[in-house]
Amino acid sequence: MERMPKRLFVIDAMAMAFRNFHAFSRQPLTTAKGLPTSALYGSAIFLLSLITEEKPDYLVVATDSKEPTFRHQLYPAYKANRTEMPQDLAVQMPYFYRLFEAFGCKTLIKAGQEADDLIGSLVTKLAAPDLHCYIVSGDKDFMQLVSGSVFLYSPKKGEPAKIIDRAGVQEKFSCTPEQVIEVLALMGDSSDNVPGVPGIGEKGAANLIKQFGTLEAIYNHLDDITNARQKESLSRARDEAFLARKLVTINREASIDYDLGDFAFHKPRGDSSVEEKWTPPPH
Repeated sequence: MERMPKRLFVIDAMAMAFRNFHAFSRQPLTTAKGLPTSALYGSAIFLLSLITEEKPDYLVVATDSKEPTFRHQLYPAYKANRTEMPQDLAVQMPYFYRLFEAFGCKTLIKAGQEADDLIGSLVTKLAAPDLHCYIVSGDKDFMQLVSGSVFLYSPKKGEPAKIIDRAGVQEKFSCTPEQVIEVLALMGDSSDNVPGVPGIGEKGAANLIKQFGTLEAIYNHLDDITNARQKESLSRARDEAFLARKLVTINREASIDYDLGDFAFHKPRGDSSVEEKWTPPPH
């Protein structure tokens, strides 16, 4: 009888925090003394649901560091358009580490590395036919990491999470996971202030990569593009497109100071429960 592969779930911490913070934006939650708790509460409920429904063999959370990354060196304006984190969310962040610890989750954080790069490096190191990795995030950038053993686990409000495999990437961008960075380079990313090719959105980028395969092939066959406006925009933004590709490419070689066994998820013993391991902040 063929053994089922073990499963590692890697959670994008900031994506989870923001998602749950905004989920309660109309009716924010606070303690009796006024400490905002919406993101903490929503994340705790989500973690309980993930553990109960998916029964992970391994579980880890990855988060960003405050230090600049190699992307800031390449492009000082990277994420320059980001506004400050809402204060009601910022005051909750110190307690997230206590929350993760209460759930038995290791937290990956490394100076100068974004969570994306830690996640990319981790799944590249560990994914195998007998260990499937699930990246818990709705961020489309992670689609470049999808493989036969790596999946994107995208939470959906009020419905089961969507699990995106190679076929799901093809459905989204009409390309393979290996070509996702080419599509993203053309599109750019306004949320991270990543330049792309003006006037070329998701559909246009997907069609170009479907036709040509890579940025190099597009620029080698620029005269074959019949859409005059698209051709001119590509010609003007060549440098920006190649810069964007570097910025959206997830680093898969970050040093990870843990082994798989460090992420083993152990259910609480005896009569204790996950909920009882975490107490609300003392405010």
